Amino acid sequence: MTTTRFVGLGSMGAGMCRNLLQHGFPLTVDDLSAERVAELVGAGATAGTPGPVTETVVMLSVPGPKEVETVCFGDDGLLARMQPGSVLINLSTVNLESARALETAATERGVLCVDAPVTGAADGAADGSLVIMCGCTHAALAAARPQLEAISKSIHHMGAAPAGTAAKLLTNMLWFIHVTALSDSLSLATRCGIDPDVFATLVRDSAGDSWVAGHDLGNILADDDDESFTLALCTKDLRLIGEIEDEMGYASDLAAAARARFGAAQERFGPQAGELAVTRLAEEAARTSIRSR
Repeated sequence: MTTTRFVGLGSMGAGMCRNLLQHGFPLTVDDLSAERVAELVGAGATAGTPGPVTETVVMLSVPGPKEVETVCFGDDGLLARMQPGSVLINLSTVNLESARALETAATERGVLCVDAPVTGAADGAADGSLVIMCGCTHAALAAARPQLEAISKSIHHMGAAPAGTAAKLLTNMLWFIHVTALSDSLSLATRCGIDPDVFATLVRDSAGDSWVAGHDLGNILADDDDESFTLALCTKDLRLIGEIEDEMGYASDLAAAARARFGAAQERFGPQAGELAVTRLAEEAARTSIRSR
């Protein structure tokens, strides 16, 4: 079995690591937090050390483009320490420019690169039910598939890099639009005298149903903003979606509305507030409550 190194042990990375361990992969882990590393070492991983990266597969899960650049590039960066013929799987959500740069630098190093952002939230990372969108060659995907299958329920090959990143950001665009629309719909329903729990049941059994309704409605009703994914990450992704719109010459007014709503939520509640804090803006504007009674 190939040896694997995992860099980035946040709410997503830690869950993915535990699934890799459960599937029997020998695993080395790296993170800025010694506490996070210690938790995974306690679960069976080995702590990473400076110097050459000898593992044949390296998986990366960090917050965004800046962190990918810091970790991967430079004389002491990850790519400079990896061996030719090894595989770099970038699970982070970045932008098209970053995904292209990583692919180019990896190719120059003789490293196979898989642009592989994930969706499914922290609970999907924990239970191994993530959906992975890959932008890469067929050879790179074949080399990465065993590790990817250990952390996911499905893998979609979208084409060459940066198609995985583009697909991830555009599905996130739908997510943020759905959350915004759901909070508006719930707020208006309660103003019409409909109990929010009753309306939520209808949403899940109607044309209004969606992954967001299935995953997030329960948290909204329970007054849980889900801090596993912060407003800072939402606004970062919405900014990256705007970069795609600029590059492709088409601006979505719905994405712009979601960007404005999440930006206002971050100003009001702070960048570390949970993603569903955005629903509170509609609730306040409508002068109602969309929480379980």
